[in-house]
Amino acid sequence: MSKKHTIEFVKKEFKKENYTLLEDNYINSTTRMKYKCPNNHIHFIRWGDWQQGIKCPYCSGCAKHTIEFIKSEFEKENYKLLTKIYKNAKQKLKYVCQNGHEHSISWNNWKRGFRCPYCSNKIKKTIGFIKQRFKEKDCILLTTEYINSKQKLDYICPNGHRHKISWNNFQKGIGCLYCSDKMKKDIEFIRLEFDKCGYKLLSSVYEGAFKKLYYICANGHKTSIRWNTFQQGGRCSECWRKEYGIKYSGKDSPSWKGGISCEPYCFEWSSKEFKDFIKERDGYQCLNPDCFGNIYRLDVHHIDYNKKNCDPQNLITLCRSCNSRANKDREWHESWYKAILNKRYEI
Repeated sequence: MSKKHTIEFVKKEFKKENYTLLEDNYINSTTRMKYKCPNNHIHFIRWGDWQQGIKCPYCSGCAKHTIEFIKSEFEKENYKLLTKIYKNAKQKLKYVCQNGHEHSISWNNWKRGFRCPYCSNKIKKTIGFIKQRFKEKDCILLTTEYINSKQKLDYICPNGHRHKISWNNFQKGIGCLYCSDKMKKDIEFIRLEFDKCGYKLLSSVYEGAFKKLYYICANGHKTSIRWNTFQQGGRCSECWRKEYGIKYSGKDSPSWKGGISCEPYCFEWSSKEFKDFIKERDGYQCLNPDCFGNIYRLDVHHIDYNKKNCDPQNLITLCRSCNSRANKDREWHESWYKAILNKRYEI
């Protein structure tokens, strides 16, 4: 059983950080104690929280703000705050921007750098805008109503092929699947590709690139793989595990960094809106000039590999393949992606 601290001991610990404890008695680690910080802010804290490194919320910017403070921050950028009462950081605050646009934003998003969506052209697109972008690519848009960026839009490509595509994928530069020879393969085509590697395909039906196909490899291992993975060079997992898995796992791996992959991400990382902001900034495309172009799922990559550093200057949009490749030669990739952001945004 741990020994209970005395009030003298606790006061001494506060004094080490130039804090003044204003209590005369110490009860336990969960009792709130009054103190004064080096900047003369008076607040309360539990001894258990103090031991974990939590300090004055006013100095760290974590204390609840007043409506007057919020209003002054908006006025610094010539925004007029219309909301009269401030409740919390997720509340929608109505305002009028410097160009006269009336909109709303949460304090959380304001701190992250978000501003008027009308001025930054981030407001929802119209069907007329979408149709014009298709026309610029010599495509004819047949859909007459635009709902959102994931909606399937019916169109005719320059070569007369009729197909559907989402606005998200169209922005990424994905074109007509007929023209790019990326239409769904049949089971016979898949079987021939497996035969080239000495694999015997057991599945008799091909249902899509992300459905598992069962096979027997050249070494007799019976397992499964997705066609999408097979196209990217993936092969028998059992063969790989026997040859490399045990030998290069854990501390024996050349990529071992002391277990930092288990550390938590920064607070902003839990926000889908924050990640979408980075992807939108980068034009919803992989910014690696050497991208293979065979994967269209996008990730947000930490350039310096520090999960807690979510500064936008440390984040870049990559496809799933390029993000995976960045785990090797980390110093080179860090310099490479810093140079790309510097050239693109001068940061």
